Amino acid sequence: MRLIDSTVRLCAPSLGVGRRWLREQLAELGVKIHVTEGCLQDLVSDADAASWRRVSDALEGQGYLSCLREELASRAQFICRWTSSDERMSGDDDRLTTLVRIARNYALPRPWKVPEPAATAVSRKPSNWKWAPHAVGMQALTQS
Repeated sequence: MRLIDSTVRLCAPSLGVGRRWLREQLAELGVKIHVTEGCLQDLVSDADAASWRRVSDALEGQGYLSCLREELASRAQFICRWTSSDERMSGDDDRLTTLVRIARNYALPRPWKVPEPAATAVSRKPSNWKWAPHAVGMQALTQS
């Protein structure tokens, strides 16, 4: 980890670099839904934490901004997948679990598959099939 990475990490949120890059990635992927500022901020914060972990590992020679851009691109791909498919997104991956939690917190829309309509047989009898003979007025009419 270099000193410049620490300085850039402190300056990037105040300049809005992460939100701008994430919006650009979403536009490139063709995401048409409106993503709220709070959702964008949570996604950028999550990407920031992940990229900082990658930079602080010091095994990779990448800088903070390049890692941040890659992490933001993966979040944009997740949002594109989330809003364009109805597939179940679960697994052991903590990153995926966090992204699903963020998407559900902000109620990002998902398309729903409507099952094919099918007729089903009803086995119960209607509740009013013996209603008329038990009426008080009907008993009086039938007895006279």
